[in-house]
Amino acid sequence: MASSQKPVDLLITGGTFVTMNPARDVLTDSVLVIDQGKFLWIGDRSTAFELFEPAQEIELSCEVVIPGLINVHGHWAMALFRGLVDDCALEDWLSMIWKVEAEVISEETVATGSRLAMLEMIRSGTTCAADMYWHYVVTTEAARKAGFRMVNGPSFADIEGFEEYRNTNQAIALDYLDEYQDVPLVHPCIQAHSAYMTNLDILSLVGKIARDRNLLFITHAAESKGEMDMVRQKYGKTPIEVLDAAGLLGDRTLLAHCVHLSDDEITLLGETGTSVAHCPSSNLKLSSGIARVAEMIKAGVNVAFGTDGAASNNDLDLFHEAQLAALVQKGVTGDPSVLPAEKVFSMLTIAGAQAVGLAEKIGSIEVGKLADLAILDFDVPNLTPCYDHYSHLVYAISAGDVCHVMVEGQFLMRNREMQTLDEAEIMEKAREIARTIRKI
Repeated sequence: MASSQKPVDLLITGGTFVTMNPARDVLTDSVLVIDQGKFLWIGDRSTAFELFEPAQEIELSCEVVIPGLINVHGHWAMALFRGLVDDCALEDWLSMIWKVEAEVISEETVATGSRLAMLEMIRSGTTCAADMYWHYVVTTEAARKAGFRMVNGPSFADIEGFEEYRNTNQAIALDYLDEYQDVPLVHPCIQAHSAYMTNLDILSLVGKIARDRNLLFITHAAESKGEMDMVRQKYGKTPIEVLDAAGLLGDRTLLAHCVHLSDDEITLLGETGTSVAHCPSSNLKLSSGIARVAEMIKAGVNVAFGTDGAASNNDLDLFHEAQLAALVQKGVTGDPSVLPAEKVFSMLTIAGAQAVGLAEKIGSIEVGKLADLAILDFDVPNLTPCYDHYSHLVYAISAGDVCHVMVEGQFLMRNREMQTLDEAEIMEKAREIARTIRKI
């Protein structure tokens, strides 16, 4: 008699599943079934083995399974410049970094820097990240080949020293959007660096492309006092006012930083459904300030986490970002109850998915969603004992506690070993590039 069991790719049994589903279920002694890159079923052990015949099975004990983390703002290849320019304000930092980039950036160096960033993100449980950088086609291909989920697209800017790389060619941008609109793991968007590094014509063009194609729009906004001054001098408005006037706020818009907002602007972001990428490490390190995250969330703004680039952070560890954000908001508000651990963890997962327009596909462990996850080893001193999983996932976890990472059913890291990227080769190439930077 033929077996009635359905063949499936993988069963993950035991451990604890922090699902981040609408009910916020935390399941123990359950089975998660993955097939064809998606979560197929989750339930009790006895029923699972009656229904399914797995090609692979992973038996867990003290491990915790979480949705893959989502980094909603970064500049991947800037991992090459980590620690090169420290201890200065944003505007001074940018002027020095841009000079280095003008000498170093090429398709080859961007590919290496992007792969270096992916290594670090995977090791810290990130399965999806947005990027804004030069040679976006190269980065997109590097991510696709590594099996890493990426939000990326043309980024319009006008930066001195990058004349040949200015992404202000509408035809090139549309070619990219056409080519990658249905490519697995690639989620195209349209970007403008900022109001101060573009102009009304560019913002109008980007807005039209975004509306015509229903694309996510990403830009920097209200990051520093220096930026606020530049935008006021250029437009007579704040960055948020410029974007609002251009019709660029809404539920398909993601604004990076938003450190300097008025009360009315916070209300406006909430009313329009605009999302914010909170990057606390970069904002603090560049003395840009502290975003009013608790107030934004109270006003209904969807806030998620970005690391920014490793040249200004100086790491790509979202767990560290979340812990810092929670502690700083409690400190600056004087209210220890703001940003509780469960809320902060949602900002790493389902709120991040919402910010990049992918909440129907990723961000939680739910049947039908894409199988992006990380498995964490909780059998370690810093996570023992465990009274509350959310507490540990925000206040006690370390990137080193991540042991497995999967995107769309494929392991990118298994038993802390990279599966799709050659770690040693990538790091050696990065060191070779660094040796040329010292000669500039």
